[in-house]
Amino acid sequence: MKDFTVMSEPPKIYNEMIRDILNAKKQILLETYIYDNDEVGDKFKKVLIKKAKQGVKIKLLLDAWGSDAKIEYFKELIKLGAEVRYFREIRYFIRIFSKNHERNHRKLLIIDDQITYIGSLNITKTCLNWRELVLKMVGDITPKFIKSFMKSWELYGDFTGKKLKSIIYRDYEIINEIPSYYIRITEDKYSKLIKGAKKEIMIETPYFLPSTRLRTALSKAVEKGVKVKIIIPYNSNAKLVDILRNEYLGDLHKKGVEIYYFTPGFLHSKLMIVDNNFFLLGSSNLDYRSFIYLYEINFIGKNKDIINDLKKYFSETLSKTIPFKYEKWRRRSSFKKILELLIYRIRHYL
Repeated sequence: MKDFTVMSEPPKIYNEMIRDILNAKKQILLETYIYDNDEVGDKFKKVLIKKAKQGVKIKLLLDAWGSDAKIEYFKELIKLGAEVRYFREIRYFIRIFSKNHERNHRKLLIIDDQITYIGSLNITKTCLNWRELVLKMVGDITPKFIKSFMKSWELYGDFTGKKLKSIIYRDYEIINEIPSYYIRITEDKYSKLIKGAKKEIMIETPYFLPSTRLRTALSKAVEKGVKVKIIIPYNSNAKLVDILRNEYLGDLHKKGVEIYYFTPGFLHSKLMIVDNNFFLLGSSNLDYRSFIYLYEINFIGKNKDIINDLKKYFSETLSKTIPFKYEKWRRRSSFKKILELLIYRIRHYL
């Protein structure tokens, strides 16, 4: 890998993405959960049309549920030779909730065979003021991400659950997560890294609904003397998730897990750093929907320079937080406690 950049501000990330797209010579591959018909979507469409006119190959893989920019929106782009596919148009099944909830939540932009963007950012004006996390990489790791994209591209309408294999490259691993109740690759990685921690675990996630397995691993890490810090948004954009997460916060706090609320706005980043040894980032939230229902892409690495920059990123996030207050949590109303239990029982249908 020649170079990398850790980025957090959507307007700056979009501008850099567009600059790189304008410099594309061969191909542009974009995979995203949300591509909206708005001012941000329009900016990307205009530069993609310009590159298509220059003969650059373009493939867009959008989620049929998450994106409101439909096929008509890309009519001119398609006429110029670009390919646009929608991951899993909504269909009817006996397992209507679980099957139709199996969405493509991956976020990936690849330019030529040199530049890769991976992280939490969708293509929408909705997130312009959110705190995101995107890692831009330049170098010979990009063909490995092209391989991941093309496998996803091939399976865009498939409902048979074909496996996307993880890709190992030097000290990095690209995790291609697929929906499954029983095989949860990303959750396995979280668990393994948490159990192997010696000094410190740092986590950022917008939706915090950890499984019993991960809650136990975090608690045991604290018992071993590991400092665990978790940052979540004070208010996310999913109120039911905020209610449900309350079920876990008090117990984790009592066991020594440090929980912080990000207050300036919505924190949408997905990140874990373990000691000075590993980072994990990408599209997965630390919740059951990401681990069970969604196609995700995550990236694990040992690169010390990347880890150092991610630690700076985490410290910047932490500087804009307030700590979780156990007494306030304990005094929440009986109505809220009952609501938490009710939502917990129907969570797989939400």
